[in-house]
Amino acid sequence: MPSALGRKRPGHPPIMRGVFQQRDTSDRRISMGNRSFDQRSELPAIQEYRQLRAVCGLSPKSADAASKGLPNSLFCTTIRDGKSLIAMGRVVGDGGCNFEIVDVAVHPDYQRQGLGTLIMDSIMSYIEEHAPQSAYVSLIADAESPALYSKFGFQPTAPDSIGMAYKV
Repeated sequence: MPSALGRKRPGHPPIMRGVFQQRDTSDRRISMGNRSFDQRSELPAIQEYRQLRAVCGLSPKSADAASKGLPNSLFCTTIRDGKSLIAMGRVVGDGGCNFEIVDVAVHPDYQRQGLGTLIMDSIMSYIEEHAPQSAYVSLIADAESPALYSKFGFQPTAPDSIGMAYKV
């Protein structure tokens, strides 16, 4: 019988929960024209995460889902204008075989300024450093975003495979 998350199984390491660790070394000040932003390796607060998703037109996440999901990120990067969360992206997965890029979002008032590229640069640095040979890295792109992801080597999987989803 499978064990519950976080419980020890004889002969197996415990399943990890809350694997995100803040990486202060990636914090940096970004200057774009006459504006400056802060990029950090951090988890956003649950409410600001939900607000950014909503304003960007991404599917809503409940506070319960966000409070369980965010701490289980493998990696997360944010960009802030002062204290306001204006962009973010996360990596989730098992840390070995599968990595999924999720929650790449840039507030509409800040889009088309290169912030999405900065988010993906940080994510890909994490992937290159932590994903072992043969790991599968995936993402689901919105209809407007394939150009961003193709700059980083992502290609549609069809017709060899198709993305499928089950919503709760």
